[in-house]
Amino acid sequence: MNATLTDAEGASTAGSARELAARLPERGFFWLDLANASEDEYAAVAAALHLDDSLSSWLPRFGRSAHLESSPRYLRISAWADAGAQGIVEGHILYSPAWLITAFDGDALCTEAARQRFRELRDRIAVDPGYALLIVLNELLTGFYPRLERADELLDRLEDQIFLDPVAEQLLSLADLRRELSSLHRLLVPLRDRVKNVVTSLGRFPGISEEVWPAFQTYSERLAELVEVIDDYRQRTADAMEAHAANRANQQSEQINRLTVISWVFLPISFLTGYFGMNFDWAVNQLLSTRDAFLLLGVGLPLLSLVLTVLLFKSLGWLGAWRRKSKHAKRNRPDWVRRARHHRKHREGDTTATGRPANGR
Repeated sequence: MNATLTDAEGASTAGSARELAARLPERGFFWLDLANASEDEYAAVAAALHLDDSLSSWLPRFGRSAHLESSPRYLRISAWADAGAQGIVEGHILYSPAWLITAFDGDALCTEAARQRFRELRDRIAVDPGYALLIVLNELLTGFYPRLERADELLDRLEDQIFLDPVAEQLLSLADLRRELSSLHRLLVPLRDRVKNVVTSLGRFPGISEEVWPAFQTYSERLAELVEVIDDYRQRTADAMEAHAANRANQQSEQINRLTVISWVFLPISFLTGYFGMNFDWAVNQLLSTRDAFLLLGVGLPLLSLVLTVLLFKSLGWLGAWRRKSKHAKRNRPDWVRRARHHRKHREGDTTATGRPANGR
C-alpha cells in the first residue's frame, strides 16, 4: 500500500496509487497521499486528474531544491517531512480548489496526524478547501519537533557528561548531531526564504481565500521559527564541542599537575639517594659505618623529607584539591549547562488552521 485517499467526509482508503487513481471521487474535495509510488503510478494519477506535462513530470521528480509556484489553477510546493529512522524525506504538494495531492519519496510520519486533522475540520474544508493545504503544511513542520526534542535531551545528557568527565565517545555523538542538524538546516532555509519571498511579494495565492490567507502567513512565520530553533541547537552543539575540547585540555593539565606533584615528592629523596650514593671513603667507612647512622641518615632523612613535603603541600592547600574541585563542580554548573532550555517556547492565544499552538506542540 503506497497511497491513501481521504474524501470530503474524512474517510480514508488505502491501496495502490493506480487503484485509487481509478476511484477518485467525482464530487467533493479529496486528498490523495502517495508514498514511494512508481513513475507509472504517478502517470496514472496525472491522467486521472488531467494534469499537463509540466505537473505530471514534476510530481515524481525528487532531489531538487525548495520550490513554490502558483498559477491560476494550481499551487505547487516542494517541502520536507520527518521520516523517523529514514531521516528526512522530500515531499511534493499540488493543490487546487478541487483536490490536494501529496507525494513523498518515503514514509512521512506526519501524514496520519494530518488525516486526523482533516477529519476533524472536514466541515470547514468543505466550505474552504484551502484549510486542507494548511493542515498538511503545518503538520509537516510539527513533525520535526519530536526530532528536535530528542536532540535537546541528547544535548542535556552530553553537556552534563562533558562537564564531569569528557571522553571521545561524547565528541562523536556531538559530531553526528551537528551533521544531522546541519542537513536539516540546509534543507529548510531555502524553503523558508522561498515561502517568505512569495508571501511578501504576491500578497495572496490563487485559490486561497482571504479567510485562509492569515493562516498561510502564520505558516511562514512558523517555518522561520523552526529554522531559528534549529540554528539555536546547532550553536548549542558547537558550544558543547568547544566545551569538550576545553575540558579535555583541563583534564590533561590536571594530570600533568599531578605528575608534577609526584615528582616534587620524590625530588628530595632522589637528591639524598644521589648524595649518599657517592662512594667517598670517609662517608662509607666513617659516616655510614654504623647501624645507627644508617637508620638516621638512610631511613630518617628520606622520611623527614617526605613529611616536610606533605606539610608544604598542606600549607599551600594542595592536599584534597582535586576532591574539592569535583564536589564543587557537581554543585556549580557553568552557564552553558545551567542556562534555561530556551528551545521550549510556549505561546498562548492564536492557533493555526490545524488547531495546534503556533509553536507546533
